[in-house]
Amino acid sequence: MRTPLPVEWHERLGAARPFLLTALAALLAAGFVAAAVAHEPTRPLVWMVAYLVLVAGVAQAVLGLGQAGLPGRLPPPRWRAAEWLLFNAGNLGVIAGTLRGSPALVAAGTVLFVAALAAFLLGVRGEGGGWLLHAFRVVLAVTCLGACVGLALSVSGAAA
Repeated sequence: MRTPLPVEWHERLGAARPFLLTALAALLAAGFVAAAVAHEPTRPLVWMVAYLVLVAGVAQAVLGLGQAGLPGRLPPPRWRAAEWLLFNAGNLGVIAGTLRGSPALVAAGTVLFVAALAAFLLGVRGEGGGWLLHAFRVVLAVTCLGACVGLALSVSGAAA
């Protein structure tokens, strides 16, 4: 006989659901794009597939699960909705800007994306230690660093 999850876990999994569903959609989109361009890949499309997998997929799933599972108290639904919106609007801006060769659009997307990362960090503020919380913060820092490097590459590529 299956033991049901406590009500709190149902609530926490529900809080992660939008992030996980969007991550799954990004991973599926990456797979479809990779399959479609496999016969003649281009650098921008290969970059987009990697971005969809690593950032819009894996990082989003990790951040959504961390946000739902790490804090003692879940951030309010509006807070989580704002995180989701900022994160995914930022992703869209970065992808569209990169594919269009528009550093301004990449910069706008990066600003939204970094704001989302800050919101994720604030969502676990005041929490104690523990290796999972430290790992969550490392994922945030590495993701933020990657966004800044990507923006610098976009701007320097436009200048060249």
